Amino acid sequence: MATIQQAVQVMVDKLVADMNGTTPLSAEEQTLVSNAITRLTDNAKLEQAVVAVAQEHLDESTQLLQQVATSALHNIDTAKAELGGATAELVTRAAKLALLDQIAPLTQQISTAVNQANAAAPKTLFANKLIDTPSTSTNNRRATAVLAIYDSSGKSYLTRPSYTANSANDACRLEHVEVTETGSGVNRIKTSFVYNNAFEQNPTTKVYQYGASALVPLGLKDQPNDIEYQVVFSTQKSQSTNVTEYGGIFVSEQGFTSRTLPKQDLNAVDQFGIATRTSHQHHDVAVLYNNQKHCLVVIDAGTNLVVEKYRDGNHVTNISIANSNEYQAYVDSGDFTTLAFIANTLAQPKGRIKYEVNEHSISSYALDYYGFFGIFAGETKIAGNSYSAHYVFTAEQKLAPINYHFTSHGDPARHPDANGTVNSEGEVVVALESVNGEVLGTYHYRVTTDRQGRYGGIVATAIQVMNPYSQIGIIDEVLAYNSANNPVYGFARTCRAI
Repeated sequence: MATIQQAVQVMVDKLVADMNGTTPLSAEEQTLVSNAITRLTDNAKLEQAVVAVAQEHLDESTQLLQQVATSALHNIDTAKAELGGATAELVTRAAKLALLDQIAPLTQQISTAVNQANAAAPKTLFANKLIDTPSTSTNNRRATAVLAIYDSSGKSYLTRPSYTANSANDACRLEHVEVTETGSGVNRIKTSFVYNNAFEQNPTTKVYQYGASALVPLGLKDQPNDIEYQVVFSTQKSQSTNVTEYGGIFVSEQGFTSRTLPKQDLNAVDQFGIATRTSHQHHDVAVLYNNQKHCLVVIDAGTNLVVEKYRDGNHVTNISIANSNEYQAYVDSGDFTTLAFIANTLAQPKGRIKYEVNEHSISSYALDYYGFFGIFAGETKIAGNSYSAHYVFTAEQKLAPINYHFTSHGDPARHPDANGTVNSEGEVVVALESVNGEVLGTYHYRVTTDRQGRYGGIVATAIQVMNPYSQIGIIDEVLAYNSANNPVYGFARTCRAI
């Protein structure tokens, strides 16, 4: 065995040395390896010893192998059982996880139902800040009509027409204002006085009565998402009410010479079912608003080209539209909203007395009125010289009309006489909803008189403005009576709905 070990050791040493070196085995070395292997295989005692060791422990080895096999089979059975249990658990959990697909829509339905219920619950109004100047003079009367755009920031942008014309007082004031999102007050963007005996091409302090306007969210030509609210006028060319003297539309800061005359009686219907108005009558104006480019769109009467009106000027496109079919196809291919302008003078909007078929100006404290402003049941009542108008400008920067529904009750008053005294009371409920019927808010306001035998004001239009995002609005009962029993005008206030 020593000889074998020595030979094997020499062989191993040489092999290792060669593997670490670069010289291959010589012929002598190869012979040495071969002889060592031969002697190893010819050694009978070594073979017998190995066999003897194997035989001596064969029974034990067999037993161990059997134990290993038994254990392996047991482990396999256990693993199969555990796998079956895990599979059943996974199936159960998968079934539960599948319920998540049902839970998400249910959660959305519940959330929508809760929001709708909250919106439908009438809210009480609390006055915050006086925005007009109270006076016993009729010169301080203010119109109750309004064109309102409710921004998703909570601010509201209003066009407040004049009550009358031809003087530099509040009753003749046309103003474009921003109502803060907190109700802390208003910021007057532009204020002018309305005249029918004076005409300025670029109104500074005087605005011709026979026209219309709006306060519009406009972008820049190269940066359409850089939006600011700008005053836009619809104007005559001269001091005349004739259709032939209609001058067109211009952004106030761009001036009278930037005006665009819409192609007469060429109209299209927007995605909400509201048509543009291009009759060239001074009070009947509605144009498209592009919700992607944030500009007004007018088809030029002279060239038939589409003109985009931004707050930094006009962009004359190369798109030509010659007839109503082409115009409607153009509108249907984009994202447009029809924006109606409100007349420069509109003392009261129209509504219906409960027992009358025809509409009347809402001017009485003692009558019950009802009606809506917007588009409802196939009928459109938006701005112009007859109605108020309400829009939202959403978080996605899209302009959309909303419906303003109202119903009111007013009691007549009796001044103290031989037949006694009756104090007037009144209440109005207003609901705002999307054109698709989603309720955005419901509001309730009640008025009573401050003096015996008098009335508390015109309640039907008392809730003039209400932003559904911030729940901030304006209330104005038009007139009340002071301690001397004299009528008082001009006490519109911001309010909060809770």
